[in-house]
Amino acid sequence: MSKSLGNGIDPLLLIDRYGADAVRFALVREVAGAGQDIRLDYDRKKKTSQTVEASRNFANKLWNATRFALINIGQVNIEDSKIINKSKLQLSDRWILSRLARINQETSDRFKSYGLGEAAKGLYEFAWNDFCDWYLELIKRRLNPGANPTKAQLDDQQIAREVLSKVLRELLIMLHPLMPHLTEELWHALLGNSYEELLALQKWPKLEITQLDNELEQSFSELFSAIRVVRNLRAEAGLKPSQEVPVRFVSSRLDLCETLHKSEADIRILTRANKVDILSLEEAEGIAEVKALAGVSGELEVVLPIEGLVDVDALRARLEKDLRKANDEINSLTGRLSNSSFTSKAPKEIVVECQQRLSEAEAQSDIVRSRLSRLD
Repeated sequence: MSKSLGNGIDPLLLIDRYGADAVRFALVREVAGAGQDIRLDYDRKKKTSQTVEASRNFANKLWNATRFALINIGQVNIEDSKIINKSKLQLSDRWILSRLARINQETSDRFKSYGLGEAAKGLYEFAWNDFCDWYLELIKRRLNPGANPTKAQLDDQQIAREVLSKVLRELLIMLHPLMPHLTEELWHALLGNSYEELLALQKWPKLEITQLDNELEQSFSELFSAIRVVRNLRAEAGLKPSQEVPVRFVSSRLDLCETLHKSEADIRILTRANKVDILSLEEAEGIAEVKALAGVSGELEVVLPIEGLVDVDALRARLEKDLRKANDEINSLTGRLSNSSFTSKAPKEIVVECQQRLSEAEAQSDIVRSRLSRLD
């Protein structure tokens, strides 16, 4: 922010629009440790900043996550995390606790070395993606077991509550140096402590090295990628959000199939599936061919049978249109790149961009061709 009068950004305008913590977090996340001057985006006519707005959205995300916790577990008085019965943890609980331990370790190291920007980015990714987007979705069914829950369901509900409270409490402590006003407010709301007790005076969360599980984190990363593929296929097929369909996963990796089997109930919820089949390559070969859409995520093939569920002719017409668009892009880019005058005179970054666009168009064309073949 320039100090020259009329040549900079008045931080008070941004604070009035987005809040002090949003401005603070945006500057730390995008500027601190960058090693050079970074221009903060700012629309002088509208007096807005997309960068600061993104941090304001992050603050809203934390607020809503805390509100979700208060609705489902009330105020927390669990101070000793050791009371969590680790033998009863679900796979998703072990995953989020591993991710929590990892971000604790990384953030501590970054703060010690004054890597404030990297610390902010790491906490942002953990809070937004791992905690809010995935874990909260995974435990919703466990937090609400129904009208007549069994003892096992009640025990599982309590475990989910304890893990949720632990992760949120420790996340607020780690975020406090970067967003002090918001985290102080949320921490008091969650714990119900007196306002004479300050979050800033709390000890840094104890690092539980035994919670770290590299293999489990990798398995869940693959699981989430597979769920994204299913969601993309649903959108491509034009299925309604409430419409339930069968889903089929095929892989030669036994460890990945085992993770999918253990997470089958979660997959049903997150993909709106009425049936989940997890097959090896050999088992899949014995399945009769049906009209379906398919996608690949790493070493996993995802198949979405759509016969009798959607208008196949309309879907085929839409895919053929996408194929023509991809092929037109390929022909255009191939023509430009085969022109020696263009490749020799154009800036290097423009040529590289054209090559990347050509690769993407060719990959898109292959995907659409494969999906069209499954509709025949």
